[in-house]
Amino acid sequence: MPSLIDLAHPIHPGTAPWPGTPSVETRFLDRAAATRPDERHSNSTRFAMNVHCGTHLDAPFHFFDTGKTVDQIPLSQTFGPATLVRLPQRGAGQAVTVDDLRPHEASLRKTRKLILQTGWSARWLQHDFFEAHPDLSVEAARFCVACGVELVGVETPSVDHAPHDTHLELLGNNVVIVECLRGLEQVPHNEFLFAAIPLNLAGRDGSPVRAVAIVE
Repeated sequence: MPSLIDLAHPIHPGTAPWPGTPSVETRFLDRAAATRPDERHSNSTRFAMNVHCGTHLDAPFHFFDTGKTVDQIPLSQTFGPATLVRLPQRGAGQAVTVDDLRPHEASLRKTRKLILQTGWSARWLQHDFFEAHPDLSVEAARFCVACGVELVGVETPSVDHAPHDTHLELLGNNVVIVECLRGLEQVPHNEFLFAAIPLNLAGRDGSPVRAVAIVE
């Protein structure tokens, strides 16, 4: 049987939101402990969150009003073989470049999914997680597009900083983005089966995902 490696951060009120956006909210609507002999109760929870909080997927509609919404993304684009590029020492303010990706070109053309390990997930819940994280350069994004890549996954909260040219390059070419991954150091192979299935949120720009690596 294959093993599943959880690549998604837990969702709870302490999950770090994108700066300036609301925190995750959870509250019980009902409690099983309220059950009486004449009335059955159950635990039931309401939660609210920004769809770009925690481990999540960006759809093209995130930056383009005419782009695909999350419910229009084929599920096959969010599941399948992926290429893991390990750059564990890529630190604050540094970019992932074409030269980093070129040695993996054959694999990228085959799997069409790029997952980047920079080690930034170790900064999760720390004060600088959203600050000077590593970027994917615009030139590297263009290289991905030229290789036929259809999904890019990163440990960082974003593939870039403002003015978000890398987002524009990827999403503008229907390459979906998965951000805030974790646990990639546990993946034993540089090619593996990856899944990041979004919720079927009609007409929306993104979705939380339970990203996993499926390995033999």
